[in-house]
Amino acid sequence: MRSTKTIPFHAIFLIDSRSGCDLISQNYSQNIFDVDIISGMLKALEMFVSHLAYSQNYEQLQEINFQGLRIVYERLGPVSSSVLCVGISKKEENLELEHLILKNILVEFYSAYHPFLTEFHGDVVPFRSFKKRLLQYRFEWNNLLTHSSPSIENMIEQMSMEMYRTPQVVRSPSFPKFHGFQKIVD
Repeated sequence: MRSTKTIPFHAIFLIDSRSGCDLISQNYSQNIFDVDIISGMLKALEMFVSHLAYSQNYEQLQEINFQGLRIVYERLGPVSSSVLCVGISKKEENLELEHLILKNILVEFYSAYHPFLTEFHGDVVPFRSFKKRLLQYRFEWNNLLTHSSPSIENMIEQMSMEMYRTPQVVRSPSFPKFHGFQKIVD
């Protein structure tokens, strides 16, 4: 298990779940990467797994495991929630703790930026101030778990109630029907 007090993630991304746009992210490692490419790919992987399910149910990607690395996905509320939190983990903590850390970050982020999220049209400037908070998590992540904030259950309930007050777009996977090979006419 962990020997240091730093957060067990190489990076954390808060992503708009509809567009794949990086709302805010924090790299805790020395690696340099293109945030827009990474966040878009993380959302694309989630969509890919959902479409692989071949069912009417939306499959949620929980994590992707590698030998020494794990990509952990967390959402707040229903699948159509506006924010997806993804952590690239060092696999130094147990998976439940990593999910709990990401869920708490989501609760705090959603509490602070709910008005901007409900009317999000691509402007990520309002979320820049959360970068400072993500930097604080690097060494204070243990406090995050005991920090007084709205309970996760209350936040999810509030989101669900708000979701049903306004019309929602419901997406279900659809695959084209195969009607046989078509003859190409010149």
